[in-house]
Amino acid sequence: MTKKLYQNDVYRKECVSTILKVYGNGETDNPFLLVLDETIFFPTGGGQPCDSGTIEALPLADVFEKDGVIFHKLQPSSDQNKQPLQKESAALDAPEIIWKSGNKVHCNLDWQRRFEHMQRHCGEHILSGIFFRECAGINRGFHMGNDYMTIDIDVPGITWETAQRIETLTNEVIWSDVPVTTRYFEERSDAEKLPLRKDLAIDEDITIVCVGDESNPADCVACCGTHPSTSGQVGLLKILKLESYKGMTRVYFKAGKEALLDYQNKHRILSELNQKYSSDDRNLLNKIKAQDEKNKGIRQELYQFKNAFLTNSINEILKDYNEKSTPLPLVREYAILQANDLMTITRALVEKISGLIALISTQEYTVVLASSGKYDCGKIVKDNAHVWRGKGGGNAGSARALFQTKDDLDCFISFIKQSYSKNR
Repeated sequence: MTKKLYQNDVYRKECVSTILKVYGNGETDNPFLLVLDETIFFPTGGGQPCDSGTIEALPLADVFEKDGVIFHKLQPSSDQNKQPLQKESAALDAPEIIWKSGNKVHCNLDWQRRFEHMQRHCGEHILSGIFFRECAGINRGFHMGNDYMTIDIDVPGITWETAQRIETLTNEVIWSDVPVTTRYFEERSDAEKLPLRKDLAIDEDITIVCVGDESNPADCVACCGTHPSTSGQVGLLKILKLESYKGMTRVYFKAGKEALLDYQNKHRILSELNQKYSSDDRNLLNKIKAQDEKNKGIRQELYQFKNAFLTNSINEILKDYNEKSTPLPLVREYAILQANDLMTITRALVEKISGLIALISTQEYTVVLASSGKYDCGKIVKDNAHVWRGKGGGNAGSARALFQTKDDLDCFISFIKQSYSKNR
């Protein structure tokens, strides 16, 4: 069994360990897995990701525990081959080291990652403990992701007002800087003498984490993770949102450094919005709502103007169109309309104009073809648009083609005029 040094000292950042067992050969598809006599690295477990760091300057890819054995997976490097890896060791009085049982290796912890995990996990303990105290809600699930954490409290419909009150109480525990203690028990009966928030799921080798005085703790629960020695080191906790989840309430939150970074980012966004709307934090929402109402009116006016323009365009074409003398295909260009607008026009024309219609959006380099039935628009686009680097499609009655340049579009239109100017 590997001795877990982090259980006795979570602030220890390095150690020299002896290799007990080596698996793998260091290749990408078969990396080294080391079993050590003692380790400073916490393995993935209890909802908390593993520590990272280096062993003999080689980065750790993963640390995990299986059947009571802790495995240290080393990140393969480009200079590895099928032979055992040899590297210089600055920590030991030996010029090189070979990955094999009995050799000593220098382990170095990624302290920033460890401390952030300690902050986040301890913050979760306090938050879960306050939910239990205030709502009788038990945390049934915990996840520590890269961007946020979640807990699942077995009380449905927790309101935002309640969550904000619990958030404040949680931060008050953090600010009080109470001790965070970790105790180990061989027997279940001894551990159950503490005021546990949650029933024990194991009978031996039990680790209990307590935040505050054991006679009246903010939280007291079994946990295998890493935590700071005092609650004040958590710094800050912020609830982000609530959602219903399997009859419970899922709480999204951040704690520690990530909560500070989140606040800094949101403060930056808020400052930019205040500058944009010539506002401050107190009346920004009112300014945005007023601008939204103004934009709504402008959009309605634009909608009305566009419909009027489309109707006028349809009427102009029908007014100028003469079934006997107007050349076909009928071609019109529009500088301010998009392809969807042109589709609206063609739908109004195909029943009233025989032959082929080609409407062009010059701003999008797009042509919309429509036919009353004599020509297969989809086939025209499929067979010919690619010649001028165009792409698109459609059906027999309607199709569209998009081109990369105005010249390509003009060439396609010239081809249409030459190929489909036929007698009615």
